[in-house]
Amino acid sequence: MDDAVRLSAEGFRSIYESGFKTWARLHANVEGRSGLPASSFATQGICQHHPALSRKIRLEDYQLGVITTGESIWGSCGAKCTYAMPLFRQSVSIQVGVKEPVSLSISKSTERQHTLLSCFIRNQDYLAILVIAWAYILSARWTEIIPGNCSLTYTESQATTHQDTTQRQDEGNLVSVELGDVNPQEARRWAASIQLQKSFGFLLLHPLKSMSSICSAATFSGATHYLNRFCARHNVFDQSQAALASVLLLPSMGSMGSLRLPAPSSSMGVSQITPASLGEDSNDDCIHRSHQLDKLLTLSCNMGGMRPLLLSVFYEPNIECNAVTPWLQGSLAAIKQVAGNNSYVIGRLCMERSPKVAFLWLGCIILDLQDKLLQDVHYGQILVDLHSAAWSGVVQSFIQERVSNPLVTNGTISRADECRLLFLSQSDRHVRLPVCKWKPFGRTELDNVDIEVRAHQQCDDHWLQYEGIDWKCDDGSLDFLSSQNSGSQQTFGETSIQETRDECATSISYKEMVRDQEHISENATRNICGWLRSDVYAQGEQNIWKHEWFDISDSDDDDMTEDETISDGSDRLSPRVESWLLNSNASTTISSVDEGDQISPLQAEVEQLDKSVNGIVVGSLSEHNVANLAQLLEAKESFVNP
Repeated sequence: MDDAVRLSAEGFRSIYESGFKTWARLHANVEGRSGLPASSFATQGICQHHPALSRKIRLEDYQLGVITTGESIWGSCGAKCTYAMPLFRQSVSIQVGVKEPVSLSISKSTERQHTLLSCFIRNQDYLAILVIAWAYILSARWTEIIPGNCSLTYTESQATTHQDTTQRQDEGNLVSVELGDVNPQEARRWAASIQLQKSFGFLLLHPLKSMSSICSAATFSGATHYLNRFCARHNVFDQSQAALASVLLLPSMGSMGSLRLPAPSSSMGVSQITPASLGEDSNDDCIHRSHQLDKLLTLSCNMGGMRPLLLSVFYEPNIECNAVTPWLQGSLAAIKQVAGNNSYVIGRLCMERSPKVAFLWLGCIILDLQDKLLQDVHYGQILVDLHSAAWSGVVQSFIQERVSNPLVTNGTISRADECRLLFLSQSDRHVRLPVCKWKPFGRTELDNVDIEVRAHQQCDDHWLQYEGIDWKCDDGSLDFLSSQNSGSQQTFGETSIQETRDECATSISYKEMVRDQEHISENATRNICGWLRSDVYAQGEQNIWKHEWFDISDSDDDDMTEDETISDGSDRLSPRVESWLLNSNASTTISSVDEGDQISPLQAEVEQLDKSVNGIVVGSLSEHNVANLAQLLEAKESFVNP
């Protein structure tokens, strides 16, 4: 490195090349395979650790809808640990209802749609109808498990029906759907689901002469049975699974505006291929029988965890905080070169990168969300959600990885291991999860680390473990669901990212490598280092903390000596470190003061953060400003909402 913090030009280029080659190799794997990977249809892997919501949960109104809350329990195991790690809790908030419905529309046929259809058994597109069917099924299930009285009713709007296929009128945007031999309740169920759209009308074909308009809404089990019959008749079980992946994304992605479903085929006749069995082993029945659907509901309603889960494909355990910019630049450059504007290929690359989240990326392909998600990556806004990570068995942050064994090497400990042990021990000022997913660089002399870290220097193994969750119930009690009951096998600490060491056949493009735009690395470095050294820095780190990346205050005392800022057990805070502080002790509170009172350093920091945020909001949002805005908002949140 050129200095104590910033990568050298050679180091920057090397990390850029590593990111580029990683994604270019994935493309080589995709090119050699036809169709979708088996992992993209696997629901169990993504949801098996998710806890089903308790039937006794307490529902709370808030500005955007209805939530239920609880506390997850965490700990650590060590083969040989003299000082047992404490169990600790993290707040959980799941949004179970929203005030505004998700808007869906049907798009025109695209090349992406044709490519995706070629991966299914049938080349007719049933996805739009199946998405709506699954949305109803999940809603019906929700009414059965949510506390209180809740039910579904049909509206007056419904699709047109014909009992005789010879009576069809040839209309350009009329989609005919053959239901076959159905009873009135089943016919009414489909008519209620696939009602008239702005650009498409649906014509249901069945032999019934009349259909009651006063049928009660189908139950969860009834709607599931109807879907199974439909999929078997048309041989579209694979498309049904893909549609389910899309529906799970609707709550979290609906805020991005109207979501567009692929245009359905104009005629949906009976498959000429031998239909799948309607027996007990049909895939949808299997989901119901194993209670996977209840877990998928929790996955879907954990709206704050969906994007971190999807974007975990860009996390790389070996990348340090000061190398994030070149890693992401190289990754995005490779995607741009090998995929271009082909959103299907982008989704396939992400599936290949992390098979555990491939099922959700299939939903992204159907809803065409790839470009919007890549914008988050471009600005470095790849957040961490510890619960979605634990429940899905996906590593999103270095904090989840195992502590090094041995911990001490040549009398030093890696700063990443310092962070892990401080969080596991819930040390003062380290009870909050680091918002930065990228590990800090460098090592610290053993004599200069906190006592909570030194206490575990002889331990064989420590790593973050999810123990269970306490749901808050309506009667004030807690309903505990252990990790074993939720299906968790506690496999935290091991990344699921797929890596290949094959030779990269794609020539590296350096057009996207911009050495002087390291805002993402700068913010990540300042964030995680501020979390680690929230009060004073360790001996020998003065060259780090005086680096320009940390110089964000005009009131720094440049004449302060290292001896004055080294931790000496006192309660005094360095003015420089206070200005760098981006995460506070979760127990810290900020009280109001009179105008004549002297405000605390933390209050002054919050005021400065407000000014910085407002200055960015009122100005034009450059790439640098967008990255800084996200960082400042996270910093303010850590101060005012401990």
